[in-house]
Parts: sequence; structure tokens; C-alpha cells
Amino acid sequence: MCRPEKPITTSNSALRELQEWLRDQRDRTGQGYRALSVRAGCHATTLQRAASGETVPKLQTVLNYARACDASPDEARHLWKRARYEASRLARGGRSQPAPRPEFIRDFVDLGAALVDLYEKAGSPALRTMEQRAGGYGALPRSTAHRIVNKQAMPHNLPQFQAYLRACEVPEADWPRWETAWTRAWRHEKQDDFASLAPSASGRR
Repeated sequence: MCRPEKPITTSNSALRELQEWLRDQRDRTGQGYRALSVRAGCHATTLQRAASGETVPKLQTVLNYARACDASPDEARHLWKRARYEASRLARGGRSQPAPRPEFIRDFVDLGAALVDLYEKAGSPALRTMEQRAGGYGALPRSTAHRIVNKQAMPHNLPQFQAYLRACEVPEADWPRWETAWTRAWRHEKQDDFASLAPSASGRR
């Protein structure tokens, strides 16, 4: 017989959904946290906190919890990403305007906002993790990833942009839409650069 759970008090609706899912998985096993901790490979208190805490637990803790309950790791990861994304949004005080979808991206401002959104929807992974996911050596250095997620730079070529998409775990089926958006934003930027260099009408002879 499982002990009653602590009340869920978080204001993060996605975290609440994750915690409710974790509790459902534990109820299904009929085991307490001490028994689950043996299978999960972490302390019972860590598991209990994951299902009732105010902050988003570590991904590995959620995956360990799911494994101990013979639950879907893919579902666990999906719910965790949503909880992390919502936590990032709440930390900024909410966002008045959603990040533009690829087909509505026009310039670097739009693209920068969308790339940060992709990063946050991926669970705001560590820069080292992004570098590892991106592919081969130099595909997306940590310093470059840092500048992109802080809106200090744009991916400067298509392979680097693809590496960023890979690092944010964007499905390859969605890449063509994003690649078109990246091309459109760069074309707009180059047009602006050309316009700033062109002589004004009053300066012509």
C-alpha cells in the first residue's frame, strides 16, 4: 500500500501534468518510493520530490523514475520538456507574443526569437549536450551555441543551422520549413546591408 502523496502546489501547469503522470505510474506499480528507489538507482526522497516539488526535476531523475515503473521513457521525456519550457516562460514573466512559426519568419529578429524558442522547447539543454548532439567536431561549438541562444549571433551557414536544429532535437521532417525560414532571414539581412550602402537620391550626380 502506497503512502498518500504530498499535495502538488506548483503554478507550472506542465510540471503539474508531469507530476501527475509520475504518480499515476507509481500507483500502477503499487510500490512505495523505497522499493522504486532500488530499481531507479537513486534515493527515495529524490523520486518523491520529482513528483511533488516546486521546481522541474532533472531529466535523468524523471527517466529513472519511469524506468523503475516500467513506463514509457519517451512520454517521460516529452512531459519533462514541456515542464522545462513552461518554467523558462514563467521565469521571464510570460511572453506577450509567441515565437513565430517558420513560415512567418521574415528577418533576424523573428529567427532569433524562434531559435531561442526551439532551445527552450528542447528543455534548455546544457551547451555541452548541444555540442554533442550537433554531430561531428566543430559542427556547433559551445561558444556558438551560447551566442545563438542569447540572441548574439545567427547560424552563419546552412550546415551550422542544421546542427543547431539537430541539437534542439527538431525532427528532420521539419527541417525544410526551417531551412526556408533561415534562407529568407539571411536574404532580408543582405538586402538591408545593400540598401544601407546604396547612394541616396540626393547624393547622385
